[in-house]
Amino acid sequence: MRRLLPVILGVIVLLLPLAARADCQHRRLEKITDQGRTVELDDGSRWQVSDVDQGTAANWQQDSTITACENELINTEEHEIAQARQTVRGEAIPEAD
Repeated sequence: MRRLLPVILGVIVLLLPLAARADCQHRRLEKITDQGRTVELDDGSRWQVSDVDQGTAANWQQDSTITACENELINTEEHEIAQARQTVRGEAIPEAD
């Protein structure tokens, strides 16, 4: 039991931030475009990824499980977070400088 305690505590620490985010939705990654600049999820939502996290998002795999929160995407399979904002349907994402 003592060997399992650190593992159990580690899992709890990882899951607490997700439990605190009631506004989050679990989705599947549909596609990534513009070298990680835009992420589209299986519900059709599009997310503009922050400049500093585009490299991270660019390496995510299609069909990965993504937890989409108000201003971030969490790849639960890779244990990575990218700051992002959901775009309004029809909104053009500005060109990179």
